[in-house]
Amino acid sequence: MPKLSETAEDKKALPCAVSLLGAKNTGDVVHNAHADDPTEHDGRVRSFKHERGNWATYVYIKAMSDQLEDMQEVSQGALAGVVDCLHAIEDLHISLSRTVVLQYHHIDSFVESLRTTLEVSGSFSISLRRLHIYTNAERTRTFIALKVDDMYFEKVHQLMAKVDGVMKEYRLQLFYEEPSFHISFMWCLGDKVAVLNEHLDTLKSAINVVLGDSEAISLFIHEINCKSGNKEFVFKLK
Repeated sequence: MPKLSETAEDKKALPCAVSLLGAKNTGDVVHNAHADDPTEHDGRVRSFKHERGNWATYVYIKAMSDQLEDMQEVSQGALAGVVDCLHAIEDLHISLSRTVVLQYHHIDSFVESLRTTLEVSGSFSISLRRLHIYTNAERTRTFIALKVDDMYFEKVHQLMAKVDGVMKEYRLQLFYEEPSFHISFMWCLGDKVAVLNEHLDTLKSAINVVLGDSEAISLFIHEINCKSGNKEFVFKLK
């Protein structure tokens, strides 16, 4: 895919991701502005409006594991009656960027920049075992997640730093200064951090049955993904 030529003025004209997107992760292609109906997507409220030509974009590691699916099932049972409408997350992943806004004509060059910087990196393995409860920035949704083990933090951080380099090149928002790499596998509406933390031991006991003697999930990281609107890109690691 050829890299589009562009001037410094082109990059300066990029929209502010924070003002358009807030902190919500989404891969939807952005169309004309329209009223958002939370009833169409389990009560979730979009934190930005659709604008023609602006595409929601984020970079991540796909997490494929039968154990994660089993954990979702046991979590439903362990937390029955604790929170209303606990949902399994279908697109399991580890985020390497915030969700940012790209103009359509920048997508190809942005993707080629990611490809150039990421595909020189080597594949590696990680493990995850610690449960943690998160909320989004607006505290409208709560997530149950597994954190990447400390011994693998630097490996993932190196990939994140490379992605940040491309974000900086395009004057887009960088990732968090103190990242917490994790896989969110369940979510519910509202700020339920306190109540879920009260039942964390119960959830751990149920999940340990799934994890068995290893007490951890192992993943082999051999590719990085980027989604921009309805376009998906894969970068193979060495």
